[in-house]
Amino acid sequence: MSSEGSVLNKQTERTLAQFTQELQQLLGENLIAVILYGSGAGDNFVPGVSDLNVAVIVKELRFEVLQKLQPRLATWHTLGVAVPLLIDREFLHRGRDVFPMEVYDIIEQHRLLWGEDVFHGITVDPYHLRFQAEYEARSKLLRLRALYLECAGDQSRFQALMLDSLKTFLILMRNLIRMQGEENLVTYTEVLTHFEQRFQLSFPCMHDLMAIREAKRSWPAGDASSFFGDYLAEIQQLVGVIDQLPSNDSSIHRN
Repeated sequence: MSSEGSVLNKQTERTLAQFTQELQQLLGENLIAVILYGSGAGDNFVPGVSDLNVAVIVKELRFEVLQKLQPRLATWHTLGVAVPLLIDREFLHRGRDVFPMEVYDIIEQHRLLWGEDVFHGITVDPYHLRFQAEYEARSKLLRLRALYLECAGDQSRFQALMLDSLKTFLILMRNLIRMQGEENLVTYTEVLTHFEQRFQLSFPCMHDLMAIREAKRSWPAGDASSFFGDYLAEIQQLVGVIDQLPSNDSSIHRN
């Protein structure tokens, strides 16, 4: 479903309007749609922290499209726009089984900036959703363990690793809740709290990290390495939940 989105400030709205206009000029008739998704289209946007995530859908994704957009990327970054998600219509329909979480997140929370709402009516198979959730959780856990070894006791790097990875696990939780046929939750706080209640678990480190990310509290006193260990234990709990979840046969979709 298309979202009305969070209330963005006037400067951010001007940035989106400028970005969209540039895309129209650069891509012309090849452009199908410009769609804002992620936190900028919902209630998790943090000014000065969150990027503006935009999907750019074209008729044909030829190399010349990349050549036209590449010179503008540095300027867009300074305005807070992330690297655009560039896809054509065929990729959108044929790639749903490989990227079900990404597709479903956009289905659930997006704002049409220009063109055709290509995510309207698209379905996602829960089997693919569960498979990707387990892959993402396990691979991220393995990666965090390896990065811990590489950090060599650097407290600031430990902190950055946790903050950078947190969103991935919250998105996983949101998709697992959807697999249970339960309501779509808007904010990450709602997602985490509901997940804890649904599976009778506790994730205090993740609550702390959300508060730190939103500048509502500072890092707890003590060794960041110890906090990192507790965080990894919470991720292991999440992996355990995924292991126990069966997929069902009905497709998840929004009209």
